Amino acid sequence: MFSTLDECSVIGLPRVQDARGSLSFVEGGRHCPFAIARLFYMYGFAVGTRRGGHAHRECQQFLIAQEGRFEITLHDGSAEKTFMLSRPDQGLNIPAGIWVSLVSLDERSVITALASAPYDETDYLRDFGAFLAWRQSGGMPLALTDGRILVRPYRAGDAAAFSRSAIESAAEVGRWLAWCRPDFDVDRAAAYIRRSLPAGAHADAYSLGVFDATDGGAHAGGIAINRIDWDARCGNLGYWIATRVAGRGFGRAAAKLMCAFAFETLGLRRIEIQVELGNTGSRRIAEGLGARHEGTLRSRVHRDGSWHDVEVFGLLRDEFPPPTEPK
Repeated sequence: MFSTLDECSVIGLPRVQDARGSLSFVEGGRHCPFAIARLFYMYGFAVGTRRGGHAHRECQQFLIAQEGRFEITLHDGSAEKTFMLSRPDQGLNIPAGIWVSLVSLDERSVITALASAPYDETDYLRDFGAFLAWRQSGGMPLALTDGRILVRPYRAGDAAAFSRSAIESAAEVGRWLAWCRPDFDVDRAAAYIRRSLPAGAHADAYSLGVFDATDGGAHAGGIAINRIDWDARCGNLGYWIATRVAGRGFGRAAAKLMCAFAFETLGLRRIEIQVELGNTGSRRIAEGLGARHEGTLRSRVHRDGSWHDVEVFGLLRDEFPPPTEPK
């Protein structure tokens, strides 16, 4: 669920005062409602300077006006609220998913930001229209998990692990996915990650990583809902699992989580899965979801210099989840 303006509030901080002056402090998880991973501060403002103009997908923030006054405007996708910060013994708590903009009202103003995560450009939404679309139809999930695997949006720091998984799996996965090759280096992985973040919730694809929750979050593959037709509320499901974790049910588990996200959060009514003839592993995942075989598309996929047939499976919202597991 997204945060709302009701969760944004000014929190008083301890203040110790004597003849020598005043001292205030912040402890993560006590005064600030999250563990603090980063601190930065902004200063040297001219009166009327505007900063911010973005939202975070996952990162939470806590703002403290060290000097001067600031007008801070927050938007949760449906409503707007303005706060005034002017005291160093108060902080404004801003959960993830809130659009933030601020204006300095005095010269020599200083404002400090405490953040719940290190800097990650992929966590930012910098276009207000894209932010509204992201909020209004569910946006990217923060994380999907069944306790054994974790499905979440890729981050910039995942590029090296993504590259290793692809290179190690090239012989097996590369039979079906042309991009999965021995030369899928970190630069290619980073470029894929940058492209995987939708501009808004009505983008035509949601590409996420699959991670092993029992092995420190090790990269284990990828999954996507793509080719989304919002008018028909239909999308295509694609997935791949790294060779080193093949046979452990990660593909089926990730597909179930992604279908639940597609139906319940994105509001799709139909999911299609295209399986190249001979790809028995992918077919088993489709059948495990309860998807029905609907036919064969001839010469549908071009790979390795030739055209290949694919089988089409369809899954409707009222058919998921399947009542029983296939044997």
